[in-house]
Amino acid sequence: MIAAILLAAGRSSRMKYPKPLLEWQGRTLLEHQMTQLARLPVAEIIVVLGHEFDRILEEVSSHDQRVSFIICDDFQEGLSASLKCGLQHAEGKYDSVLLMLVDLPLIQTGTFEQVYETGAKLLDTSDEPFVVQPSYQRHPGHPVFIGHFEKLNWQSLQGDVGAKPLMKQIKNRILLESVDRGVVYDIDTPQAYLEAIKMEEVRK
Repeated sequence: MIAAILLAAGRSSRMKYPKPLLEWQGRTLLEHQMTQLARLPVAEIIVVLGHEFDRILEEVSSHDQRVSFIICDDFQEGLSASLKCGLQHAEGKYDSVLLMLVDLPLIQTGTFEQVYETGAKLLDTSDEPFVVQPSYQRHPGHPVFIGHFEKLNWQSLQGDVGAKPLMKQIKNRILLESVDRGVVYDIDTPQAYLEAIKMEEVRK
């Protein structure tokens, strides 16, 4: 009973181009991230869109039947609004979610698997909400596994702070120290995007 939530609704104001449509490895960045999540045995991949969603839906496709595109009408209110849209879609169907942002393209496949598997195992032994996150040089990153999210007060989220208020409600938080810099490297600007491309080429 685990779903993935991929947040891709923002205005990309600093990038000045829709981040979901940036090219990454010969396809759109959104398609790349959906493929990363599709490698995991999640029941559904909930893709939250907002800004220029019609353009994105025209240019992005997925053959995985687990992918659901939902539109967040309140995306301009910030990241929390997009997160609430995703959690609302998951509520009543899934016990836990793997939360991911569209603008972290450098996360390695093994990192996704480690976070997912750690969270899935904890579900067998814990009835209380918990969080599993990768950490790079003591900086928590993504993806974020939120176990038993329905027991949290996620409906009160607001602003552009994402899941941080949820984290404060959770006592059981596991940080997985990683050598994967991608867990904290987001691409908010054209310069960061070009740098990420260079980093990916070196890694190959």
